[in-house]
Parts: sequence; C-alpha cells; structure tokens
Amino acid sequence: MALRTSLDLRNLLVNTIVHQMAGTKGTGGSCLLRFYNGPQPASADDATSGTCLGTIGGGTWGIGWGGSNGTVGATSGTVSLGTSVGYTGTMGAVGTAVWARMITYGTSFFGTSDGLGNSGGSAGTYVIDGDVGTASTSTFVVNSAVFSASGQFSLVGMNLTIG
Repeated sequence: MALRTSLDLRNLLVNTIVHQMAGTKGTGGSCLLRFYNGPQPASADDATSGTCLGTIGGGTWGIGWGGSNGTVGATSGTVSLGTSVGYTGTMGAVGTAVWARMITYGTSFFGTSDGLGNSGGSAGTYVIDGDVGTASTSTFVVNSAVFSASGQFSLVGMNLTIG
C-alpha cells in the first residue's frame, strides 16, 4: 500500500521546514542560498561541487516563504516565496548556475518546545538542493542563470511542496 498523508499534515510538514530553514514565515528568514555551476551532488548531505557563483541572504536576513510571522503559510501542501518581487543576490564569479543549495544552521527541530511538551531536537545543518533555471519548472527560478563577476540577480520563484 502507498503512504498517504492528510492535507493538514502536509501543510504542517511544509510549515515546519519553512520555520527551520527561514527562522520564520514571511520575508525575513535566516537561510543562505548559494548558486553553483558544475554537477549537483547526489545528496544534500554531500559536499558542494563547482564554483559558488552568487549568494542570497546572510546575517539575519535571507529567504522567507508565504504568510507573515506566526501565520500558516502553506496551503494544499505548498508554500511560495514570501514576497512577489523576489530576493536579490550578489554575483561573485562568472558562469552559468545549474544548481543551488539552501542552507541554515539550526539549534533544534522545535526550538525550545514543539508545543507538545517535547523540548529540542538535535542541532544540525539543514540543506535543500535543487536545479536552477529561468523556467517555472526549476526548483530555484532566477531572472538569469548566467552570472558575471559582479552584479545582481534575483530569485523570482521557489515553491516548496510536499505532496
């Protein structure tokens, strides 16, 4: 038999991933998104390959997904970027981006509590890898996948779906 999940569970899973990766629902997350040329690793646990061509995020500001702070962002097991205008990044090398890695360093899965009396979870490095392109079918949709040594680019789409 196939595994089937309810819509409420899919929304919860997506919102949990959003909270862990971005630190918040909305537009002010804490994750980094780095764009690379070269082959995408077989697993998000593998070391990066290729040259880092550009980055979005850093410090206390990064990528966020739909909803505002504290509100549910996911509907139908999907959540979109927290802003319709996208996120601007800085180019740092010449090349064509073919994949990207979103990364954040977490202190726990639930912070201090999951709301059910369970504290913490283990600290870890949380990673999402995906392909890059200008087509809406790409995991990370950018305005241009061709990067120069300096300049800016925009992440204009990324839907996170559990279905």
